[in-house]
Amino acid sequence: GGAAGDPARPAGGRGAACGDGCWAWLAERRGGPAAVVVDPYSSGRFLLYELHKRRLPVVCVRSSLELGDFFLNAYHKNRGYFARTVDHRSLPQTLSALRALPWDIVAVFGGSEPGVQLADELAEALGLRARNPTALTSARKDKAEMQERLRACGVPAALQLRSGNLPEMLAWAEAQGSWPLVAKPTGSSGSDGIFFCQGPDDITMAHRELVGKVNPNGLVNAELALQEFLDGTEYIVDTVSHAGRHLCVAIWVYTKRRGVPWNARCIVSEGNRLLPAAGEVQDTLTAYAFKVLDAVGLHYGPCHTEIMLTSRGPILVEVNARLHGLQGPHLIGLSTGTSQATYAVDALVDDGKLFEERYVSREKRHEYTLHKECLQLVLISPVQGYLTRPINHAVQALGLASVIEVLPSVQKGQFLNQTCDLNTAAGYVLLVHESAAKIEEDRLRIREAEKTGALYAVSPTPLPQSPLCSPTGRARVLSSPGAFASPRLQSVEKAEEVWADDAAPQGLSPDHAGGAEAVQLVGL
Repeated sequence: GGAAGDPARPAGGRGAACGDGCWAWLAERRGGPAAVVVDPYSSGRFLLYELHKRRLPVVCVRSSLELGDFFLNAYHKNRGYFARTVDHRSLPQTLSALRALPWDIVAVFGGSEPGVQLADELAEALGLRARNPTALTSARKDKAEMQERLRACGVPAALQLRSGNLPEMLAWAEAQGSWPLVAKPTGSSGSDGIFFCQGPDDITMAHRELVGKVNPNGLVNAELALQEFLDGTEYIVDTVSHAGRHLCVAIWVYTKRRGVPWNARCIVSEGNRLLPAAGEVQDTLTAYAFKVLDAVGLHYGPCHTEIMLTSRGPILVEVNARLHGLQGPHLIGLSTGTSQATYAVDALVDDGKLFEERYVSREKRHEYTLHKECLQLVLISPVQGYLTRPINHAVQALGLASVIEVLPSVQKGQFLNQTCDLNTAAGYVLLVHESAAKIEEDRLRIREAEKTGALYAVSPTPLPQSPLCSPTGRARVLSSPGAFASPRLQSVEKAEEVWADDAAPQGLSPDHAGGAEAVQLVGL
């Protein structure tokens, strides 16, 4: 137990937090405020950048060392930002370690999905004003509990059964009388374990593959949420809250392709686009999202709420009481002028000074300004084979002005699948530009390069550097012929866990890389 080691000093070079002596100023500082970030992985790194700007010591708390490699590897890439690290074993041990530090803890952040629960517990135990009630943590974490909480509060929610009993699940599915259905673990995150079930055989397979297994959050899947399939258009509403009031800082819409020539039954995510703040749909989504946040007790900090706009109105897909994943916070900053991470640190550390400047009223709501258009484009491969040319090189060769980042899911020598869901996507491209027309022009150029084969050069046989693994290891195949693993239009960020091991090393933060727009933040 206890705080682990001396203040980390980055070694410099690519991936280091900043130059040698990053924490040199701490040697002269004792006392004063500090912030805790629990599991500062994925987009939680943007919290580190914001806190570092304020010269606020960052204490990293690792909730578990049993998480997936995706999460654990991120710790080492950002270690230069941590003044101290505490490995959690019990709440009393962690509290004792934090209280022994030479600073006053003024804020506790959940840096990624696995850290949300412990962050709530620590903030409450430390008596911080900026905290969310632990009595409702399960409603912010558990995929089934959040739906039941909405129902109890009179907020429209998805029909579902929560169970680990296969006969009960099959009986409920038969009683619904309609397919498809969605099966997913109640306590996992990302795209882990989400099944699109076209019939009883798929439910049986989902149960067999998931129940009793340990998920990437280090938890055993004891139950599944079996839910209605929400048919409609999927949106994300990114928010920040302070003292129970909410600001909408970004609204995204997904586009999807129903069926491709090589798989007529699949639903492929084509990407998601940042919308202007104003509009009838945006008003409907924001009003619903704010009701969701009230119901689940999100009083302080960021949230990333996924909503399906169905024939009966907006219905929650899931609440994520954290930042938008991947590069989302940074993209929001590039497009609107203020990062979601900036808002989050303001709400917990600065007592909501920026929040108060922007907040108008519940009825009127703040509308962010869209200075630049933004599109996260999913790469859809029509071919399969061993990649002979890096995808990022192929995209860069197109010379597209709006492209600021390429994150391939497959590297040279690895096997590229034909895309039938996000797990088999070839990667994605981030496009940011003042002109929506330019982004559309560049999007069409990329799609044309996919069709002509210019983007994906493949070989039917392995390359000398090809790994010794099954080429089908990335895709999960269900029992129904032509079925696909994704039960709904997954968020682009949810592919991050699948792609992480193949991604290039992370770039530097905007503060240490000579300008935000030039930065390639190529994945954790």
